[in-house]
Amino acid sequence: MYQRTLRSRMLKNVSLLAIALTTLVYSHVIQNRPLSYYIENPALVAENQEPPHVPLVSFDSRQHALTHRWGESPYYQDLNGTWTFHFAENPFAAPEEFYLPDYDVQEWANIQVPGTWQMQGWDHNVYRNIPMPFAPYDPPRVPDFINPTGSYVRTFTIPEHWRGRRVYVHFDGVKSACWVWVNGKYVGFDKGSMTTGEFDITDVLQSGDNKLAVRVVRWSDGSYLEDQDMWRFSGIYRRVYLVARPDISIRDFFVSTDLDDNYLDTTLNIDAVLRNTSNTLVKKWRIRASVYDNSKEEIASFSATVPELKEKSEIKRSFSQRITNPLKWSAEKPNMYSLILELVDDRGEVREIVEERFGFREIEIKDAQLLVNGVHVKIKGTNRHEHDPYTGRTQSVDRIMQDFKLMKQLNINSIRTSHYPNDPVFYDLADEFGFYICDEVNAECHYGENYLAAQAGWELAFMDRTERFVQRDKNHPCVIMWSMGNECGLAPIHWAMADYCRAVDPTRPIYHQTNHPNGDAPFADICGTRYPSPAFLDMQGDTSRRPIIMGEYSHNMGNALGHFDEYWDVIYRHKITQGGYIWDWVNQGLQFDLISTPDNSPYGHHVVLHGRPELVDGKNGRAVQLSGIDDFVEVYNDPVFNIKSNQLTLSCWVYPRGFIGSNSFITKGSSYGLEQNHPDSLTFYISSDKLSVFLPRTWNDNWHHIAGVYDGQNLIIYINGKQVQNASARSTIQRSRHPVNIGRNHEKHHEQWPGFISNAILDDVRIWNRALSAQEIFNSQDSLPDVDALILALDFDQTTHEGSFFSYGATPQGSGTMDGIVNEDRTLQPEAYQVKKSQEPVKVYPVNLRQRVKKVVVENRFHFTNVSELETEWALYEDFFKVQGDTISCDIPPLTSDTLIIPIRGIDLIAGSTYRLVMSFKTKQPSWWAEKGYEVAFAEMEFYQVPPRKLNLDACAPVYVVEQEKKITISGYEFDYTFDKRAGGFSRLKKGAVELVDMVPTFNVWRTPIMNEWSEWGVKEVEAWYDLGLDTLNFRLLSVTAFNNYANEAKIVVKAISESVLHPVASFVHDYTYLVNGCGDIILQHEVTCRLEPPGYPNRDIPWLAKLGLQFRLPQDVQHISWYGRGPWETYPDRKTAAKMGLFSKKLDEINMPYIIPQDFDNRTDVKWAFLSRENREGLLIVADETMNVSIDPYENLDHAWYPFQLRRAPRATLNVDHKVTGVGGTPVQVQASYRTYPDKYFYRLRLRPVSAQDNVAEIGREKF
Repeated sequence: MYQRTLRSRMLKNVSLLAIALTTLVYSHVIQNRPLSYYIENPALVAENQEPPHVPLVSFDSRQHALTHRWGESPYYQDLNGTWTFHFAENPFAAPEEFYLPDYDVQEWANIQVPGTWQMQGWDHNVYRNIPMPFAPYDPPRVPDFINPTGSYVRTFTIPEHWRGRRVYVHFDGVKSACWVWVNGKYVGFDKGSMTTGEFDITDVLQSGDNKLAVRVVRWSDGSYLEDQDMWRFSGIYRRVYLVARPDISIRDFFVSTDLDDNYLDTTLNIDAVLRNTSNTLVKKWRIRASVYDNSKEEIASFSATVPELKEKSEIKRSFSQRITNPLKWSAEKPNMYSLILELVDDRGEVREIVEERFGFREIEIKDAQLLVNGVHVKIKGTNRHEHDPYTGRTQSVDRIMQDFKLMKQLNINSIRTSHYPNDPVFYDLADEFGFYICDEVNAECHYGENYLAAQAGWELAFMDRTERFVQRDKNHPCVIMWSMGNECGLAPIHWAMADYCRAVDPTRPIYHQTNHPNGDAPFADICGTRYPSPAFLDMQGDTSRRPIIMGEYSHNMGNALGHFDEYWDVIYRHKITQGGYIWDWVNQGLQFDLISTPDNSPYGHHVVLHGRPELVDGKNGRAVQLSGIDDFVEVYNDPVFNIKSNQLTLSCWVYPRGFIGSNSFITKGSSYGLEQNHPDSLTFYISSDKLSVFLPRTWNDNWHHIAGVYDGQNLIIYINGKQVQNASARSTIQRSRHPVNIGRNHEKHHEQWPGFISNAILDDVRIWNRALSAQEIFNSQDSLPDVDALILALDFDQTTHEGSFFSYGATPQGSGTMDGIVNEDRTLQPEAYQVKKSQEPVKVYPVNLRQRVKKVVVENRFHFTNVSELETEWALYEDFFKVQGDTISCDIPPLTSDTLIIPIRGIDLIAGSTYRLVMSFKTKQPSWWAEKGYEVAFAEMEFYQVPPRKLNLDACAPVYVVEQEKKITISGYEFDYTFDKRAGGFSRLKKGAVELVDMVPTFNVWRTPIMNEWSEWGVKEVEAWYDLGLDTLNFRLLSVTAFNNYANEAKIVVKAISESVLHPVASFVHDYTYLVNGCGDIILQHEVTCRLEPPGYPNRDIPWLAKLGLQFRLPQDVQHISWYGRGPWETYPDRKTAAKMGLFSKKLDEINMPYIIPQDFDNRTDVKWAFLSRENREGLLIVADETMNVSIDPYENLDHAWYPFQLRRAPRATLNVDHKVTGVGGTPVQVQASYRTYPDKYFYRLRLRPVSAQDNVAEIGREKF
């Protein structure tokens, strides 16, 4: 167990007495309180802070206030920029009295504020989902000596015209807790983390330079309420500024609007809090409100008197004004107005001016429906973390606007601020550009979800966070609901939080996101169901008495977002199913330096240092030092590490620096490893067998040589060249998809790991694929025995900088960093297009397209927009050729439908062609989020398929069959094909000048697993597939028969079986029939029967297969693929409707794996034919009898790579032609039954034909065969 007195690497030689003295010194600098009083005390949330309020700045004129730019105010000073900075491993190692005016910080480093210190080169990045990033879980306590601490200093001067005003320093976000000093005087303390900390510094200011000092600790008791699945950053990560306010001022105000029953006229309500910080009583003041439209025209002015405001007090004044039919605010029409508040004294002099942007809108729930301005709305939402791959939690305006632009383009209208209040600028922009915001309190205690909220002593921590975010964000029209937290249980405190919100702001509904009950609470106005299946959501739509807005759904991990259409079909089926928030918006990859170290084994594996490990002096030369905070070394997952000899030796030099949770020295998942899992023992394991020994008393802070040997019968552990213990074992070394790691176990140390990992220095790491003798182990301390059996040799004497990459940290198992529909750099993932399609605001239904008068029904799903605001186009396609088209008038009010007549003229039908009507709705004018002509929605309707012309065998020349021992030659007019009898397929195709060699198809049911197939949260289908060896099928030929079927057609019948190498009774029985006609066509008929019932693996344990089809290795000079099917982006059976049917083409070298973890990709559905060609347009045409799935894998190692930088392009790409492909599903919601490839019996037909540049592939593709 982790000991709180454990020495850190910086203090390992410090005695307990010295630590105690340090504690006393540190206590003095924080007001004579022990450190624990501040950071292990949930009853203390702040010290000397100002009450929460809306963000506001005083202006000197209405003109400046109407700019809405704080920089125009003479009473605002930006403190962002370069600060001086000192980093320490813990508060005790931080510089004492650094805040004093004469403390010299000239030798300190510089840091940018706002910014997280981890992304600027200090400390270690940690990502966790459910557990805390430290251990033990012992709220409110946090680690003493592993608690990184930053000390910040900067100076500022106060303008002369601020004299006589109160001056406040304002922090928008500091994580996790901070103390503030000015000119050596203690100012205050904040532990809010995601909300504002504001301090009155008037009385400690001086003329000239003023010194502002801030101390920040990474972890506090507040961290237990910030257990969100995200990178755990720290520092001053949001803006810092000063404001000057008069002694008598508008401290706060609440703007609300109340629309009349017709949702036309409105009452504008203002509740203002006026404060008098002076020693003077004032009387007969007024507060005056003026409302301006976007043309800066005043549309209303009204005021309230302030009869008396006593010294050192504050009062609340409420006043209102009726406004006649103002423009209303909605996400589609974000009409904003400006409010100017002026405080006027008894002489009529304006003493203060503040401004606010606001909108007229009303949120209500009627008949179990959420209404905006009286209109039923669908929430087309996404969860969104504040994430930037280069700056971490710190968000620039450009990054927020980039997100908003992409969301608008993808028909997203709402954002849940998962799981904390966002930067205040985010809400300003959401107001202006139109998004519905589910604003969430900074409260997630996932690891102790049903524990912490119910504990006495934590009430103030929860309530303070609630008060601060509501008071800060209450004036934003974009905020349509308050969320009481995420995965933080359901306890009495949540009722109190909801009651507070309703008391302060009765205009917005309450939401709560807990796992138990599922996204709901008795006090919630909206049911926030989490991760339902479409069927469960449908059932709720029939039974719920409240609106349903899914808090999280469609978990989009890697290649995912299956059955999204099915969700939206249900959402539109019921009034009360009003949408939801996709999990989630953006992948949380971070840009890290790619640092490698050489492997000196004969294999020369690519080995990468992850996190921030350091090279230090080692036992022999240099060594790698790991901090325990997600530093590790990862070796490329070469198949050589799946040991087949059933013998193994692991060894290394290790310098342990204390046990803080787990010391994994050398591991390959659960296959084998050397680990220290307890403070006093070392374990060597092979699969299910393990041997543990006691450690020597001198273990910590000394070098030791350790080795584990397995000879197929015995496990043996050596320490310092001596055998310590052995034990009999009979395990077979199991293969594993997990790579070898140094300092971490890839299978268990991931986002679900609670706390720290290896805190040690390692040198001379070795793996042999045989058992070394005792003498060889002894000799290996200084030399390198048996290099031929050596499969890994890491000396850590040097590193190489290879550029940068997007890292997901230590998180691949649950892969919480990779749930976005956009990549970390905001490029779109293929799923994004499906989001846009399923949520599109215009829907078209065919009525009678086969009749002479062709009609469609257009449904306007906009809430406040007429379809006439878009350009409506129609086009008639003959296969992929546009043959007719025009624009058409479409005047359809919101939430209504109308029938349109499409003026299609007479058509000359072509045999085998498919005719489709495509309707497209595009922007008429350019806007901030799209260019003119951007397609917002489309509909594609197939209405006629002309029977194809049957292939005429009578027109084909004779075919000749010549059979030899190893091959069969089939020849005819201008073609000559060679069939390899050993391989069971054609090894050479020559037709005219076109020649293709070595393209024998192989049967395949394996795809590189998508993340949903191996996630711990899902079914983990890949485990059954992998254990069965479905990736290692061995083709066994049973018989080959060849003869002339007709004079102009040859027939080859192949009977074969594909068997798993691991479990031969897991097999697939094949009947291949090749019909070769005199026109040069090869008609391939394939009947396959799945037999997956090996002992221990009955059919019910293999719920479905990943796919079923054929693979071809393409000749090296085949560099293009064209296909007639869905495109241009990848599609899967349960995620395809966003892609139109058409003719698409790609160069093979343009096909790249688009996900942050390599996995299956590039599938194309509903493909009628595909053409693989050379530069000269010669190649192979493959035509499906009906449709097929086609994909290209350009890599030779997709199965073994865990990072894109490990992928190697193959000399010859692999073409997949699949009869069946399983969908991608959505992690906790399995692939729906209709999209699964069940282990069954299948039959399909393909037509293969070598073609030249002169051949018309479209015409050939239309023929029936």
